[in-house]
Amino acid sequence: MGMIFHSLIDINEASLKLNNIRKIDDVEVININDAIGRISAEDVFSRMPLPLYSRSQVDGYAVLHDDLLNADYNKPVRLKLAGETYIGEKAVKHPGHGYCIKVPTGGIIPIGADAMVPFEDTENESDYIKFIKPVEIFNEISNAGVDLISGELIINKYKMIDERDIAVLASTGQSRLKVLRRLSIGIIPTGDELINPGDDYIPGKIYDSSASMYSELKKYPAFSVIKYNIAKDSYDEISNAIHRSVNENDVTVTIGSTSAGDRDMVYKILENISPGIIFHGLRVKPGKPMAAGINKDKLILAMPGFPVSSMMLLYSLVIPALFNMLHYNYKICTVNGITGSTFRLHRGYTDLMLVRAVKRDNLYVFYPVPGDSGSITRIKRANGFSIIRSENDYLKKGSSLEAHLFNNDVPEILFYGQYYPYLNINLNYAFVEAGYNNIIESMKNHEADVYISNYSDIDHQDYYSIKKSVEYGLCKNSDKRDIIAVLYNGSGLYERSKPLLKNFRSVLYMENPYTVSYYVNEKRCDAGITYKIYSDLYKMPFESLGFIDFNFYISRNSKYFKVIYNEIEKL
Repeated sequence: MGMIFHSLIDINEASLKLNNIRKIDDVEVININDAIGRISAEDVFSRMPLPLYSRSQVDGYAVLHDDLLNADYNKPVRLKLAGETYIGEKAVKHPGHGYCIKVPTGGIIPIGADAMVPFEDTENESDYIKFIKPVEIFNEISNAGVDLISGELIINKYKMIDERDIAVLASTGQSRLKVLRRLSIGIIPTGDELINPGDDYIPGKIYDSSASMYSELKKYPAFSVIKYNIAKDSYDEISNAIHRSVNENDVTVTIGSTSAGDRDMVYKILENISPGIIFHGLRVKPGKPMAAGINKDKLILAMPGFPVSSMMLLYSLVIPALFNMLHYNYKICTVNGITGSTFRLHRGYTDLMLVRAVKRDNLYVFYPVPGDSGSITRIKRANGFSIIRSENDYLKKGSSLEAHLFNNDVPEILFYGQYYPYLNINLNYAFVEAGYNNIIESMKNHEADVYISNYSDIDHQDYYSIKKSVEYGLCKNSDKRDIIAVLYNGSGLYERSKPLLKNFRSVLYMENPYTVSYYVNEKRCDAGITYKIYSDLYKMPFESLGFIDFNFYISRNSKYFKVIYNEIEKL
């Protein structure tokens, strides 16, 4: 146990160690209908050319192009119509000079013909067709093999099969494909504090959120994933669960119990397997307690219990390592942009930062998603993450940054400022919470489409202002005047709260008005100042103190001004 956390390793070193794990080489043959997302086990070559035969690109007439060399509008060339072909029929022989054959779009070109003439460039004249201009050889013909020749490489070994690959395979007549078998993964949540979603809540317990990791891995067809029952904080129970998963899977992923506390069991179990621990402790934030080990030739990954820590490590380290076991170089969508605000970092560590990306005039702008590593809702509020090797304590606003996006649905509308409790609008937008001073600075630079402030009126010459009022007041669970909860400094709600604070012995400062009402309901404080909507959630006594005005400042230069205006008016 003396080695625990004594030698933290860099995330890149951890990646190299995991990339040296045994690879999966077992092969299975599957139907191409089931091949999406699987890893090809061989180079695949085309059995047929594409197109399969020379075909017409227009509805028209198959001709010999040199019959029309002297064709002119004033002196058209007349060719005798020798027949007609139909889609799906075999090729017919072209009669030769002086003749043409009617052919539909996609129809096979008659043998001997070397050009097609569209109907619109011809005129009918009984059994003859008049042509009014010359054409190049192979005009409007897609010749056999022009896209793909027989024997051409169409899929590389170890490529992840996508819908385009399947389209080519099907078009060349191939119905079966050799792929690597699925990588089998077992997930084991651990901890006495866990209860299953759907169970009645027990004070002091938390609901198991490992479904997020299970679902993320399950979406890859190259993986076969199973989630086991929660293992309690017992050496024997966790050890038995790990050994069961090791016997049934290629990879075992445990969640929780990875630190160096008395009740953290996983690293102790990894010390007693062979060949044993690969590493325990990463120089990353969040995710420091992660460990990895090998039992014979099976990989065991011990993930931290905090959801954000484990999910960030999953995206940045684990998924690429798992695909490497299938010989596949996994890459997530990566874009470059700038920081829209200051990023607080941990000097000497690699920061795995959840970001909220917004696209502003074709430039990606990234904002940090606040919260700690136990805040699972941060994942929902983020649409990407960044891996930052932190040489300083912060990354200043306007710095270049590379980010990895969870998807391509990046909003172009930015709301910036203070949280409005009724902000339920039908727009794809990003919201970045900020205090009064940051709002003023950002407005001067015209960085957002909408600014929200409940602090005081702002000079808004370049902005159209809409005002909404929200009732606020005192929610309480007793008449004691010991502890009161209020919102953080820099908000209008805090400013309205200050006169009442002197009536209480101490003050708790909260990040959001909902937490204020929660603390009051849980009797962690005697009273709190919040919006009526949050007090009503808990049906607590509420003493109204009036209304706070929220000002929505819509940029007159925003290309989305009209739709934003219409949505805010509905609030």
